[in-house]
Amino acid sequence: MKVLSALAALVLAASCATPLVPTGRSALTHQIADDAAAFNEAYGQAVSAQILLNILRSRDRLPRHYLSMTGISDSPSLRWRENAGVGSIPLGEGSSPWGFGSLGIERETQSRPTYAVQPFAADTLTRAAFQPTQPYVFAHYWRSGWPRDLLTLMMVERITLHTADGQSHTFNNEANEIFENCAPSIQTHGCEFVRALRTFLDRVDHPAELSTAANARGVCGLVEAYLPARPVRATPPAEGQDCDPVFAVGPDFYTFRLRSLDDMIYFVGELMRAGAMRAAPGEPIDAQVSISAAGLRGGGQGVPLFRIVPHASVQQRGYAARVSYAGALYFAGPAVGRSCSEASQEGVCMDTAEEGDRSSSVLSLIAEIMALNQSPDAIRPPSRLIAE
Repeated sequence: MKVLSALAALVLAASCATPLVPTGRSALTHQIADDAAAFNEAYGQAVSAQILLNILRSRDRLPRHYLSMTGISDSPSLRWRENAGVGSIPLGEGSSPWGFGSLGIERETQSRPTYAVQPFAADTLTRAAFQPTQPYVFAHYWRSGWPRDLLTLMMVERITLHTADGQSHTFNNEANEIFENCAPSIQTHGCEFVRALRTFLDRVDHPAELSTAANARGVCGLVEAYLPARPVRATPPAEGQDCDPVFAVGPDFYTFRLRSLDDMIYFVGELMRAGAMRAAPGEPIDAQVSISAAGLRGGGQGVPLFRIVPHASVQQRGYAARVSYAGALYFAGPAVGRSCSEASQEGVCMDTAEEGDRSSSVLSLIAEIMALNQSPDAIRPPSRLIAE
């Protein structure tokens, strides 16, 4: 009887002390999914915040700095501490006391993600930030459905128009000469570029099939043709030659000179500089040039290319970027979920800066180009992967 009682007590104590470790497939799957989503969100916020910070520095004409994150890893440790005690209880007359009493279990989980944030190496910094964007990258975005007014304002620093009579006209995209969305009263070189760009965009509608005939005019860097006066075909660059993107539009040809990533950030910062001088304290700061509103298919007045919202003006919705700068908190890129065929006077389809904010698209474009320009060992932003 003593032996049986003792065995029963020990088995019961051992069974109570055995932890239920969540090693099932379902629990592990949920844990991995949650961790991956959390790291994705953290990295996306880190990249967007760095871009917004450099835009604010550009606005104030301060030096810009670029850092890379070389990975995020998490190896949580799980530690158990168990104790069980068998106490003394009587088992009957003439028997020795026996029994069980106390039980204790402690579980401790330690988890701290590890990552490295460091400046780019000199060669990576040159390639990622300071070299002009490759023409094939611009061509990809042009053909993939991105807003073309956004792409050209951000990525193109100069347009050269070659007319059928042999004349050439050059328009420079100077942000410090763009004001009030280039109203007719504004006569600057920057607004000449904006007007030339809008004329170009009005002319490009239905692309023509590029010719493969040998007698067609060969154009190095040809992206697309729109009702060309004569058949045109794309030709590869000669050895050592770099061909800027070219568009054949009727009898004319437009050549685009592309910016570097650092120039794109500086361009947005310069636009915000003029906007900050016009915004009242605590009000949103708008770029001084507009693009088509998000979700609209035409007919609207457009919204600012970029918008920075001080903390006091932030509404309760998600933002792509959040950064503390010069003692204040700034946001950019609110989530805009809508699809509109035309602008309306009220509701979510209003053609206003708030309802059609495209700042998230600007942040995404810069982040993706930064990823394309980095070295293979640098982590890529968790957005879209572009392959050519």
